Amino acid sequence: MDELQQRREGRIAVLTLNRPGAGNRLTAAFAIEIAAALRAMQGDREVGACVLTGSSDVFCLGGDFVGAGATEQGQRTYADALLGLDESMIQLGKPLFAAVNGDAHAGGFALMTACDLAIAAEEATFGLPEAAKGLVPFVATAIVKDVLPKSVFFDLVYSARLLTAAEARALNLLHEVVPRAAVLDRAMEWADRAAAYAGDIVKLGRDLYYSARGLERDAALEEARIALLAALAVRAAPPDP
Repeated sequence: MDELQQRREGRIAVLTLNRPGAGNRLTAAFAIEIAAALRAMQGDREVGACVLTGSSDVFCLGGDFVGAGATEQGQRTYADALLGLDESMIQLGKPLFAAVNGDAHAGGFALMTACDLAIAAEEATFGLPEAAKGLVPFVATAIVKDVLPKSVFFDLVYSARLLTAAEARALNLLHEVVPRAAVLDRAMEWADRAAAYAGDIVKLGRDLYYSARGLERDAALEEARIALLAALAVRAAPPDP
């Protein structure tokens, strides 16, 4: 059974996390495989947008930290794999949508928020419950800190409670909440719309968003100036023969 299922629908690439018996948790090898698939799509001009979803009724319940083992090398490989996955999502250069078919906890919550937009099932729950298992959300913190107010972040960490889909939508963590059966179709509609735009221009805008996060105003404006000039050059270039 392939842990990562891949298919194409027109210009949309769909990646399905397929470890249902393990809650679609991320082992080092699994994270590396997903990152490799995203990097391949980054360079594929036939792909205009990507959708990430889960198999069965779970999106992703986090990282498989037990599988990292007891050795320093195994633990380092595990941490590097999770960081590499996040980098591949940031560097994708194409619209990336989460079709959250079920619960997204811990690293799965971070995986969802690392996508550009998330469409989620009404029954799904969301949170950072690592403290209940003897950890705190180390890698997830770096990802979700930009999308959660400080008080909400520490509420989720210290209480290990889970948000309902309605609560997550109210916090703007989700773009839409729909019946589970409609999640993937709705995400595909968004992906199809985004894939219709000029890919080179979309890439410049998406890259700008991620590179400008956390920058001071002047530095962010300089990044915007560079991106705008690049976009204008793309628009002025003669079409390919």
